[in-house]
Amino acid sequence: MATESTPENAFDGERGDALEDVSFLARSANRVRILAAVTDAAASRRTLADDTGVSRTTLDRIVNEFEDRGWVHRRDDGTYAATATGAGLVDAFEPALDAAVALRRLGDAVDWLPRDEHPIDLAHFRDAHVREPEGGDPVETGRYFADLAREADELRVMSEWAPPESLARPMRDEVVAGDLDATFVVTGDIAEQVFAAPERAARWREMLSTNATSWVVDGSIPCNLYVFDDRVLLKRSGPDAVSESYGVPIETTNPRVHEWALELFESYREDATAVDPDALAG
Repeated sequence: MATESTPENAFDGERGDALEDVSFLARSANRVRILAAVTDAAASRRTLADDTGVSRTTLDRIVNEFEDRGWVHRRDDGTYAATATGAGLVDAFEPALDAAVALRRLGDAVDWLPRDEHPIDLAHFRDAHVREPEGGDPVETGRYFADLAREADELRVMSEWAPPESLARPMRDEVVAGDLDATFVVTGDIAEQVFAAPERAARWREMLSTNATSWVVDGSIPCNLYVFDDRVLLKRSGPDAVSESYGVPIETTNPRVHEWALELFESYREDATAVDPDALAG
């Protein structure tokens, strides 16, 4: 009678064999490169050597190993293509590899991503980076955001802290001039803090009366989010995150992350209350 796996035998049998397959593939970047290449398109050994940069001797050995494992087969025209097994292994392996790359690039910053609430595969963050301010100056990030605001056509912000003056003023100028379409989702605490200050309230009234909208959420937000056109920047949230958030964002232009960020933004905007610019008068 079959029994459930236990920690002692969890990798016995088929799981152990599968683990050996993954280990065999992962031990060589050339193996991954060649199997991915024949998954994309059938090719001769000469073409594979030219396209992958792998020496012919090494490539011949790897292709032979793949044939023995049933991952690659030789077609009647002499080219080589991945079998369904080989292609399936690549399809499963590459996202796991990309996720591992993302984890190395992000480090502890991966905790800033609200993946439990709004899931996304870490593989999409493989090209992301944690943008440390130049010279360790947290004000530099505000200037960087201001430059992005000047260059962008569209801005989406979900935040639990007020922007520094180095960002607030150029953002206002771009919005009022009609050069930036901006939508803000902020927490109630920040709305009270910002809208109660006469100078800031006047600035927001100008923006909301021209080319911006603002919404207030009842409660907390899972992260601080900024979308400048196709560029996404994320910062951690929470009571101890304000000083850190001025200086250290995760940054990426990955299309799937962009789509995910806008979905997350909209999910909070839909449940938020719109700010009436007339309510800020005086």
